[in-house]
Amino acid sequence: MKKIAINGFGRIGRSALKIVMDTEDLEIVAVNDLMSIENAAYLLKYDSIYGRYDRQVSHQEGYLIVDGHKIAYSSINSPADLPWSKLKAEIVIESTGLFTNDQDARKHISAGARVVVISGPTKDTPTIVYGVNTQQGKVAVFSSASCTTNNISPIIEILGRRIGIKKAILNTIHAYTASQTLVDAPSKREPRMGRNAGINISPAATGAAIATTKALPEYQGKFDGVAVRVPVPVGSMSDITFITKRNTSAQEINAILIEEAKTPRYQKVIDVTDEPLVSTDIIKSPYAAVVDLEMTRVVDGDLVKVMAWYDNEWGFTNQMIRQILEI
Repeated sequence: MKKIAINGFGRIGRSALKIVMDTEDLEIVAVNDLMSIENAAYLLKYDSIYGRYDRQVSHQEGYLIVDGHKIAYSSINSPADLPWSKLKAEIVIESTGLFTNDQDARKHISAGARVVVISGPTKDTPTIVYGVNTQQGKVAVFSSASCTTNNISPIIEILGRRIGIKKAILNTIHAYTASQTLVDAPSKREPRMGRNAGINISPAATGAAIATTKALPEYQGKFDGVAVRVPVPVGSMSDITFITKRNTSAQEINAILIEEAKTPRYQKVIDVTDEPLVSTDIIKSPYAAVVDLEMTRVVDGDLVKVMAWYDNEWGFTNQMIRQILEI
């Protein structure tokens, strides 16, 4: 039984707790976040997207309690001071968004953890995307990249292997996130991220394609992209356009993706659909990518567009947990 601790109890941290609670061979032993334990219990119990949690949630001094299972709760700022040795926490999900470099993440190791999984892209740690380069995950600190990277990397890997990709560009049509504001305000990131997320379509930068090249280095310098943030709270879609090394057809592209979605490598990672889905239909999908087969297009044999849905919170967190099970 692998013992899991979560540092950072935001959207990803809370999703991780719920998924771990439903996963054999994993046990959640600790949560650390600077918010009060009362707030942590409240946000775990009630969720505006996923609804009321179907387990009983309460708290007492120093513990969250989920269906009688006591989870140590702390509010400690520095990872080096966390009680991982005392709690025998082996694997830490680092989901604060703050400790995203190797040196800071390794403070969890000095506190007693064996492995640290960072729930976001990094500059100086390995990037592991479950299904794509799972076998490279035998390291002490690694990044699970982002929701979008987990969505697009399997598709790029499959079609690059089966047909060949010369170069590609991404547009992710992405639900708004906490990095945006609900009323117009200054933004430290980029001006458009400070505009009202609930009523605007906001173009933005994304590092998802570049992060993909960390998992698939053969595409370095050949894959880039942008994002368009849209006023939905969850449920996103990647639009990947690429030039193939040989001529193909929409029928062949779809047949390959249908076939690969059934393989042991990708059966938990990719799904396909020929139904007319919209973004709310993808909420709480556990897959990294649900390919919308009706949207596949091929122009003149070698210019290809593939579109894939993803729950940018739940699907990504499931990918992290799958990788943790491989550690």
